[in-house]
Amino acid sequence: MENCIFPVQGKLARTLLKNAIQYGIIAIRNIQGDLCMKRLLLIPTVILPYSVPIAYFVSKPLPEDAAMVLFISILAACFAAAPVCNVIYMILARKDDARVLICDALLVKLLHVPAYVIIFISGAIAALMIFFTLPLIFMLIAFDYVILLCSSMLSAFALIKHVRHAKLLSIVTLVCQLIFCADVISLLVLHLLHVRKKRKALPPNAP
Repeated sequence: MENCIFPVQGKLARTLLKNAIQYGIIAIRNIQGDLCMKRLLLIPTVILPYSVPIAYFVSKPLPEDAAMVLFISILAACFAAAPVCNVIYMILARKDDARVLICDALLVKLLHVPAYVIIFISGAIAALMIFFTLPLIFMLIAFDYVILLCSSMLSAFALIKHVRHAKLLSIVTLVCQLIFCADVISLLVLHLLHVRKKRKALPPNAP
């Protein structure tokens, strides 16, 4: 009797796995053609700089040991999910217009600006504290730069596709993605140039 059951279970497992793969492929194809669905993959990167307060408030009601475990788990999940979702987004968006991708990357970086301001203020406050100055400042800088690199994955991907439209401008903007503030400003300038060029291309009587 048992010998009859195991082949049936194995066949059922293979059927379920096959169906799951087929439905997964269909879902990916649908997402690939839907820009809004693809943008949902950017959520982990958007919330990454806010992961510390999120993890703190979620874990705060728990006992100290459990709270620490949950706090670290949430941070680890956020820092793992952001680059993975970025890679999936880039794979699905590989055929999209570079100017649309630049707009998405700029939106992510603009949503990070409040977090950068908070981190800068925290660093300034830490600079006034004698005992915790260097360790806390280095920790904030490291945290900030990891966020910068994660968001710059998206802008670098968009700018590499944009090279054929404006080679020199794309390269300069790409280099700026490794520098605080310059990354946002350079992407914003590039986006405004696209908007200006698009408006010039419209007929005179267009709204």
